[in-house]
Amino acid sequence: MSWTAVTDHARSFLTAAAGAPSSVLLALDFDGTLAPIVDDPEDSRLHDGSAEALGQLGERLGHIAIITGRGVAVVRRLGRLEERDGLGRLIVLGQYGAERWDAATGDETPNVVPEAIEAARPTVERIIAGCGFDGVVLEDKGRALGVHTRRSTDPEGAYVTLTPLLMDVAAEHGLILEPGRNVLELRASALTKGDSLRALVAETGATTIAMCGDDLGDLPAFELLRELRDEGLTTCIVVSGSAEQPVVAEQADVLAEGPDGVAAWLRDLAAAVASA
Repeated sequence: MSWTAVTDHARSFLTAAAGAPSSVLLALDFDGTLAPIVDDPEDSRLHDGSAEALGQLGERLGHIAIITGRGVAVVRRLGRLEERDGLGRLIVLGQYGAERWDAATGDETPNVVPEAIEAARPTVERIIAGCGFDGVVLEDKGRALGVHTRRSTDPEGAYVTLTPLLMDVAAEHGLILEPGRNVLELRASALTKGDSLRALVAETGATTIAMCGDDLGDLPAFELLRELRDEGLTTCIVVSGSAEQPVVAEQADVLAEGPDGVAAWLRDLAAAVASA
């Protein structure tokens, strides 16, 4: 098995989801969870096993949402979401919830570039050019700027060097600096995945909720699930584990072995729901 039930909440969620699938809200991160981490963000692809399982679950569960730091247009394209069977009611919240796409209606938030991001971009480009590390890449996300060090000759050294420099840029322009797995992201929006998940719970009325994630940006959503659990809802924290972010694994009710493990857990969830 490529996933492990760490707490009793793992089994409780599967039982509740199988018993009342319409009550379920399944939320998932994209990179590192539904898609393997790759050197070039443009090479990211939805895991075939997860795509198949989500197609089965999409016709049975109450609600499925992707909550990601990527823009919704990018996730739609890289995930080929509109080509997938069973995802006709999918919701994608991009930029931590600043953008939204509803598969059922086709409605999508316009990708407006904030003035602060436009103003910060030249400084970020100069910092990257002068940081002394080859292979650092700037990803323009529209509402955010992602600085990736994974392809650098020294990913950790570049990350450590760039962090205080980008913190200064964020402070100067009123932006949020979001750390992640070999990426530092400057965001104009202060929304967290916890904020977006809370809004989805209120919108859907879901009482059985899971969030699958792998990175520091997922921690606010995990904290929300613990709060909702204390209020009597059934919740499950599914972590796509990695050596890069061991602190995230400590939050898990389900610990999966990366995107392969997440795909296996989704398949098992689909099987549990189908057999009930």
